[in-house]
Amino acid sequence: MLKISDEAGNLHYLPLVDIHTHIGRVKIATTKGSSQRINQPQDITNLYQKLQYEITSRISQNQDKYPINIPDAQECVEPLLPIVNTILTHQSAKSRAFLVDVIVTFPFNDIFHLKTSPKFVKSNRYVRYQVNTFDNTFRFLPFCRVDPTDSDAVNEIQSSITQGMYGLKLHPLSQGWIDRIKTAETMNVLKTAGNLNIPVIFDVPNKGVALDITTITQEARQESENPVKVILGHTGFDYSSSEIFDCLSQEGMYAETSGMRGKDVEIFFNNVISVPDWENKLLFGTDHNYFSVLQATDVITFLISNKFQIMLLENDIEAKPLEIAFKILGGNALEIIPTAWDPITEKTPQLKFKVLKDVFIQFLKKYITSEGNYLRVDQGFDESRKEVVQIITFGTSNTKFSFIIFETSNLREILLQSIHPAIRKVNYSEQAIFPVLSTLKSLKRAKKLSLEKLQATVIKILSQE
Repeated sequence: MLKISDEAGNLHYLPLVDIHTHIGRVKIATTKGSSQRINQPQDITNLYQKLQYEITSRISQNQDKYPINIPDAQECVEPLLPIVNTILTHQSAKSRAFLVDVIVTFPFNDIFHLKTSPKFVKSNRYVRYQVNTFDNTFRFLPFCRVDPTDSDAVNEIQSSITQGMYGLKLHPLSQGWIDRIKTAETMNVLKTAGNLNIPVIFDVPNKGVALDITTITQEARQESENPVKVILGHTGFDYSSSEIFDCLSQEGMYAETSGMRGKDVEIFFNNVISVPDWENKLLFGTDHNYFSVLQATDVITFLISNKFQIMLLENDIEAKPLEIAFKILGGNALEIIPTAWDPITEKTPQLKFKVLKDVFIQFLKKYITSEGNYLRVDQGFDESRKEVVQIITFGTSNTKFSFIIFETSNLREILLQSIHPAIRKVNYSEQAIFPVLSTLKSLKRAKKLSLEKLQATVIKILSQE
């Protein structure tokens, strides 16, 4: 999260979710023949290490352009989830770049995608392998990629989701179906995404493609179990055409910001405010490493600038600028990305036990490095306690189990407790950042477990689900 203060000295925390990054290798043409574009998780976190310095530098050197103050680069960020800080800060090299809370990532049009049928099976597996590590799993969120013209594309989506992926990337231009977007194949893929309740991000090169995507999306929304949510990548690289904003005004349509630079940012926001509910339809993205620090900085700093504040006032928009920035930079994405834990409709057995932090970290390392396992930390709202809690989910391709995860006040012990029906998904679109329940006054009734017993308990739970 980005930590800033307003003119009255009140602290504000802006979550940051990057909805558009790639992992893998892709061949690119050059004047000398061809080379490879390579992107790994560390490359993406390095971007955010640089980005927090660029943001603080730009604001501090032009303070008169911003109605906020920002600490120095070392003090202006912290994780959205306290448990992430607890788990990772003992490794100083891995605790950097807490500016970004969630990094959505998916395959390039990479060197593997043609080596399987359907395409991208190996690519999707590679992305899962890269992000399902102890160092990466707490922030990277993998989306799968398919070619809808493949006969087994739907099966690959379903398989990927059961193995811990949370959305879908489609690229009509790269896969050669840009003139066949409005087809039964695309409809089947979109309906599958709706039934699985996962978002879909399209690469969108222009407004014509955006119109085709919007048309087929509206049809799919009528036929899927859960109306599909579709993100127009790059906003079609078109920041002033009415067609783009007509697309965005339709139900279930979103746009993301990667590729915007300089004056394009201001032009886009001056136009998009005509779209009903626009502040809930925009998502932040970088498309690193096609774009990099400067594009990302331009978007983030505009949203906390005097220019943005004045633009809202001139258009009689009553919402507070920082509340809108909260939504665009992270809140909207967190709202549409599914949680790892399923809604609880019945009372579940209440399991509660505690473990030393170091023992818990050892367990996480063993668990996440086992092939086929994944884990994720989410936020949920506990209606019974009126608190936001952290939820950790252990998963395999066959089953998963979730716990509320608490930290003791001295940060030495971790308490795991089964989730219950009063826990629901946090509504990021309506609320500002919440205090997370991270300390407990008493652990008297919690059973303390060793590493071996903890591992045996979780394995037993997973095998019973």
